[in-house]
Amino acid sequence: MAKLSSLPSHAPHSARPSEFAGPSGTDRFTVGPDDPGTPLTRDRARRGPCQVLSNEDRLSDYSESSLSVTSPVVSDDDEGLGVDLDESESESDEDWEDELEGDPNRGRNLQFRLQAAAAGAKHLFDSSERVLANCHLARKGPSEADMDDICAFNLHITDNGTNRAYEHLRHSFPHKLTLRSLYLTQKRIAALSGVKPNTVDRCHKGCCCFTGNFEDLDACPYCNQPRFSSPGVPRKKFQYLPLKPLLDAMFRDKSVAKLMGYRHNYTTNQRDDDIIGDVFDGSIYKNLCNQNVVVDGQKLQHKYFSDSRDVALGLSLDGCTIFNRRKNSAWPVILINLNLPPKIRTRLQWLLCYGVIPAPSMIKNLDSYLIPLYEELARLAKGDATLDPWAEEFFWLHVYLILAFGDYPALAKLMHMKGHNGLCPCRFCEIHGLRPPGAKVYYVPLFRPDGSVNPADLPMRNHTTFIEQANEVLAAETITEANELAKEHGIKGTSVLSRLGSLNFPLSFPFDFMHLIFENLFPNLVRHYTGTFKNLDCGTEDYLIPEEEWLEICAAGEASGDTIPVAFGARVPNLETDRSSMTAEKWALWAMWLAPILLRDRFSDRKYYDHFMKLVHLVNKCISWVLKRSELEEIRIGFQEWVEEYEE
Repeated sequence: MAKLSSLPSHAPHSARPSEFAGPSGTDRFTVGPDDPGTPLTRDRARRGPCQVLSNEDRLSDYSESSLSVTSPVVSDDDEGLGVDLDESESESDEDWEDELEGDPNRGRNLQFRLQAAAAGAKHLFDSSERVLANCHLARKGPSEADMDDICAFNLHITDNGTNRAYEHLRHSFPHKLTLRSLYLTQKRIAALSGVKPNTVDRCHKGCCCFTGNFEDLDACPYCNQPRFSSPGVPRKKFQYLPLKPLLDAMFRDKSVAKLMGYRHNYTTNQRDDDIIGDVFDGSIYKNLCNQNVVVDGQKLQHKYFSDSRDVALGLSLDGCTIFNRRKNSAWPVILINLNLPPKIRTRLQWLLCYGVIPAPSMIKNLDSYLIPLYEELARLAKGDATLDPWAEEFFWLHVYLILAFGDYPALAKLMHMKGHNGLCPCRFCEIHGLRPPGAKVYYVPLFRPDGSVNPADLPMRNHTTFIEQANEVLAAETITEANELAKEHGIKGTSVLSRLGSLNFPLSFPFDFMHLIFENLFPNLVRHYTGTFKNLDCGTEDYLIPEEEWLEICAAGEASGDTIPVAFGARVPNLETDRSSMTAEKWALWAMWLAPILLRDRFSDRKYYDHFMKLVHLVNKCISWVLKRSELEEIRIGFQEWVEEYEE
């Protein structure tokens, strides 16, 4: 019979809110051997219940692919992510039930449920049978047929193979292996992953989801399109992947679980306070570590990141076009696992895709799509029982969202701000813009008729005033008053994510370097140098590059691709004839490596080249892997001086 034992008294954050407490107030449950008197040996803990005893080499190769942590992206229509697992169509349900007949953990599961129920924590262990049963299956390892399907599907995904190529592969070696069809393979791998997408009804045009205040509506509150095509049948659904099963899969893979320990190892072993090498050296993370967790205004008893297995996440949000068609857009919602080392955490196989918001028209209410994500993050911030198969114990998994990334419009929508065209456009300071006569947008110059603005002394926002101003807008008695307040503050309301105490408005929403520098600043400088920036001339300055010399620069930049290794980045095209194909990666290569050579001696006055090179120097410092705190002031002052020189 299984033994449940609590952590020793010196274990971190042993106290928990009562609704999440285990027997006698303990916060972690240990699965010991069947004999309660047998100690949990180091060898037994090392082996763990999920170690695969067959096909080890092949499974090890497979575990490094995206299939080990994510569900395949498949759909019978254009609705989004995931596989709709229809029980009636599954070909292997009976086989799985047969495998579970001999599961030795069934008695253990019953003991878990009885003791958890006696402790008032039954709801935390509703999934223990499934988790431990999966461990039993994992001990046996995937079948040979499953491994064939996994390897074939991995090849299909990693090499971007077509469906036709996969079918050709199936029938090319019938005497060597028998593969399921691609459809059945996708369903089988989705089932093996343990990740099944959830769905919520959404507007036919993508305006919002029917969640929160919209949950009981029969029509979209923005476009009045009906919710249902027939009684009880929604016209469209939004599919999203729950976060918890994805993290469970990562903890069940021993090599991935070791990588997940990066955050704890980095913060424990980082001795030099002058070094900034990751987000964990920043003030946001360090301040959180000294605070109790707050969710929806409720202060809990445990502190942020008090357990070595607590997970830090970043949210990436941005609109994009699909199939190279400007008319169709989508918003991928990506979660970045900051517990992984920085050199791999943004690679495709490690990204956690929450969902893809289809947006054939402008999204009117982003929060309605993110409410399921908020609800899960709130639950995980409080704590959710999770199995650590290598230590053979349940522990309280805590997950905290601490950062959000995206371009300016995306984060303005996420933070409920007016955005870059507003009177008060900046999310970090309260500087007001100016609108020239006849213009439709505001500009934010430092030098202005009513007095210059000191870039070293801007009126900065903080979390308290940000939330107060947002609530002030919501509390306005009339729409006119709300609009005036929103215009003055640049804030239209509160984000659903503001209810997570781990996010600081606005410090947790940094400027996205890719969009700010490589897709905006450098391209705009090129427009300045060629006289095509907003139809403005150079006034009293003389920074224009003659057309003949500019054509030479473009030709030389294009030809440089013949001798530059691809490791430096994608090949740069001719900026004059093919500038539309430039991406952030190409702009980075051109600006940081090519332009310092190509632009030398091209300006009539050396000061313009020096001004450009000062920017290159600052950007190089910003994108370095490691910084010293003493360099932060140099970067801050450097950008202030660069902007002042630009406006002179």
